[in-house]
Amino acid sequence: MRRWPSDLRIGGSVRFELRVALRYLLSNPLQSALLVGGVAIAVTVFTFNSALINGLREFQIQRVVGSSAHVTIEPERRSPAIAAADDGAERLVASQRSLERREQIREWRSVEALIEATPGVSGLSLNIVGTALASRGQQTLPVTLKGVDPARLSAIAPIDETIVEGQPRLGLNDIVIGRRLAGELGIGVGQPLFVQSEQGRERSLTVRALYETGVDSLDGRLAFVNLGTARVLFDLPEGLTEIELKLGDIYAAPEVARRIREATGLEASAWTERNQRLKDAISGQRSSGDIIKLFTLLTIVIGVASALLLTTFRRRPEIGIMRSFGISGRFVLLVFMLQGALIGIIGSVLGCLLGFGFSSLLATLPRQGGGSALPVDPALGEYPIALALAAVASILAALWPARAASRVDPLEAISQ
Repeated sequence: MRRWPSDLRIGGSVRFELRVALRYLLSNPLQSALLVGGVAIAVTVFTFNSALINGLREFQIQRVVGSSAHVTIEPERRSPAIAAADDGAERLVASQRSLERREQIREWRSVEALIEATPGVSGLSLNIVGTALASRGQQTLPVTLKGVDPARLSAIAPIDETIVEGQPRLGLNDIVIGRRLAGELGIGVGQPLFVQSEQGRERSLTVRALYETGVDSLDGRLAFVNLGTARVLFDLPEGLTEIELKLGDIYAAPEVARRIREATGLEASAWTERNQRLKDAISGQRSSGDIIKLFTLLTIVIGVASALLLTTFRRRPEIGIMRSFGISGRFVLLVFMLQGALIGIIGSVLGCLLGFGFSSLLATLPRQGGGSALPVDPALGEYPIALALAAVASILAALWPARAASRVDPLEAISQ
């Protein structure tokens, strides 16, 4: 009969309990391998799901926000004053916005100085934006004209990187339009384009360049003109209609917008406020991803708990003999808890490696037209979280079998 060390009478040392736990695991290598493999597969699913959901989120955000402002500053919107009704009655007032005085940012130079002193701002564009009609022969289309400083043409959207024809020059009589808009108008570089603003001002401009960003709202309806040209067309000799900012950290946009709003009194909105549909879509993706992660953790708990519980019943006589030699229930409890911890740690480490490798493989697969076949980002696999949750889940799964083993009656076990 095996002789146990004398120090086990008071529960033993953790080092010896770890040796016993390892011996139990190695006594049935196939079962242990299946347990570790099950945890590894679950963690692989967890990390790949995280890399896919988070990568898709970043892809969508960059697709929407990459060519637009992170923070937009506009004039303070003022509603017409309403005179009090007689005898406390309510008065219903209808206001036609097009007939009201157009608001503008008059003190934009002081606002520009404030923005340039704000940390995290990587791009700044001073704009005059309005609607107009662009005509070429018999074809007339509504467009959005954006007057910008020629030196800051690409401060928000990378227009200079998307030029497919011509040179992005913006003199007082020049215009840069999207390739899709040029196709609809039947116009090319170097040809004149007749423009009439919503204020009735008219001008003939020369198309200097065509750009193509892949965003229909830009390529098909947005045209860039010189800021001085926009002042004449929209009758704004002094002010601006908006100021756009680009940030190094797009998630800092709400805080930057809040600070600017408090400091200037102007309307400052972050990209998150202007893209509610995107925000809802990302929230839905995150919820579905969390559900998948929950089921992977449940898989770990069920697998580890059932296997260790089976081991407990199979080793009842051995546990009874150990208890008859004075080994404490705490020692037995810790042995089975250590088994769960070892299974969880080894399996989760292996799963993180497999998840990273699988995500990296899919990220390198090309798709037709360029780019990755799936928007998977291996760096966003949440590996520390997966490692911690899998280890904790395995330990918790071992708690029930461990408690059952620690409560084995020595006499009853030996008699069986």
